[in-house]
This record gives sequence, C-alpha cells and structure tokens, in this order.
Amino acid sequence: PPSSTTWQRITKTGHETMGASMSQYSTCLAKNLCAGSSKKLIAGWWYSILAASLFTSLLAGWTASTRSRAEGFVSFWSALMVVALCVGGTMIMRKFHNSIAVGFFIGCVVAMSQLFLLLCLIYIGFASERRDNENNVWGEMLNSFFCLVQSLLLASFAAMLGAHRSQILDQNAGGTDGKGDDALNETLNGDVGSVGELSE
Repeated sequence: PPSSTTWQRITKTGHETMGASMSQYSTCLAKNLCAGSSKKLIAGWWYSILAASLFTSLLAGWTASTRSRAEGFVSFWSALMVVALCVGGTMIMRKFHNSIAVGFFIGCVVAMSQLFLLLCLIYIGFASERRDNENNVWGEMLNSFFCLVQSLLLASFAAMLGAHRSQILDQNAGGTDGKGDDALNETLNGDVGSVGELSE
C-alpha cells in the first residue's frame, strides 16, 4: 500500500489542483461579468450575500410572527447568525487582514453555508407537514429557496476567497508603509472596485 509520504503528496497535489481550478474559474467569471476585474467580482459577490441576508432577516420576522414556535425559532436563529456573519465579515474585509482573521472568516462562511443547506431541507420538512394538514406552504417553500440560494452564495464566496488567500496575506505582509492597509480599508467604503484588493 502507498506510504504516508505518498498520501501526503497526493493530498497536496489535489489541494493545489483545486485551488488552481477555482482561481481559473473566478478569473473566467470576472472576464464575463466584470470586464475582467476580479476586484468587482469579489465585491459583487459579497454585496449579493449582504442583500440575500437582509431579505432572509426580513422573512424571518414574518415567519416568527405567523408560524409555529419551532419554525419561528429556526428562522430567528438563522437570521441572527447571518447578521453576525455579515457584520464580522465586513469588519475583517475592511480592517483585519492577518492569516488568523482571514482563515477564521473562511471557516465561518463555510459553516454558514452548511447551516443554510440544512435549513433548506428543514423548511421542506415543515412544508410537508403543513401540506399534510392542508395548510398553505408558500412561506416554507420561499424560505427553503432563499436558504438554498444563500448556501450557494456563501459556498462559492468561501471557495473564491480561499483560492486567493495567499495573495491577500502576501499583499498585507508587504504593506509595511501602511499603504496596503489603506487600500484594503476602502473595500466597503463606497468604491466597489477597491474590494479587489482582497483578491489581487
């Protein structure tokens, strides 16, 4: 059987291949959607997550007031978690660019992506229960759809951020005169193009 060194080499090669593929994919998306600017792509992806999170939070308020306690708690808790992610993620993208902060942020995004995938299935279960009781299920199906959308947005954002994390850290490590940090601090301050400091 292959030795541990061989398995380590295979695993490392697989990780490098996945990272290169994701980098090529994000570059292709930038060319097709953002005139070749990966800066605008990263910015637009995060703003899409913020917009979806806002809608999810509003929908959670409606769900908590019109559905059962269990369903209301699920909606409220997911909204609370995604708002915390948006606030913390925006702070990290603007101010904290060390390896611990970026790695923690990517981990949180991946975890939230999995949470919303599970919530999508949970809402489908709620819909099935309400259908058996001959109640309308459009609210549950709407929640399920937006949970799936949020899950896909978060997963793809985490993949792109992970593919470019070395450039992020290298750039900030080289910014000894403070200019690099100043550029990155413009990320969400109104100039969409400056978000790309995270990816290039």
